[in-house]
Amino acid sequence: MFLAYKAIVFDFNGVFVPAPEKKILYSVCEKIRVGKWIALSNYYLNIWAFERGFLSPEQFWKKVFVSITEKEYTELIVKEYEKSHQKNSLLFMFAKDLAKKFDLYILSNSNFLQGKTYRKQKLYSNFKELFLSYEQGEIKPFPTIFQKFLNKTGFEAKECIFIDDSTLNVLVSMALGFKGLVYQDNQDLEEKLKALKVL
Repeated sequence: MFLAYKAIVFDFNGVFVPAPEKKILYSVCEKIRVGKWIALSNYYLNIWAFERGFLSPEQFWKKVFVSITEKEYTELIVKEYEKSHQKNSLLFMFAKDLAKKFDLYILSNSNFLQGKTYRKQKLYSNFKELFLSYEQGEIKPFPTIFQKFLNKTGFEAKECIFIDDSTLNVLVSMALGFKGLVYQDNQDLEEKLKALKVL
């Protein structure tokens, strides 16, 4: 029996744009002469709290770089977020076409500085609604953020396609009833959607 999907739910970082955090981290390490492994350890200890909105950007980055000054934080971190980001232009065009047939949503692990910059650069313009981890207080791969999406939109999971570059996130979505697709590249995604009779 053919299932008519009503919504396509995309991850954002790693699909439409590369997340800027690691690039910023390595750059700051060089400029203020902090060991990369120390910074990375602090990063991983605190990233989930940051992406759930439990730490402000300044609090998070000052945990990553304990000795960073206010000026360095502004110049080396805040201003880096505000720059134009490399983006998957073909996928943005593809999403614009998909939005003519389906409700498109973003369900992404994110943080305040990302969200502020992406909104300012209108990178979310093709999407009906955003479910960003720092605004939801929940994070993938935990199922609660998916459940918040379903509760808010009123969709059943089986009516939704979920696309993410993380296999773990996709497996969690599938366990909840979504049709999950692992994003590898644009061509692979197009072939997978054609196989679902979406295109």
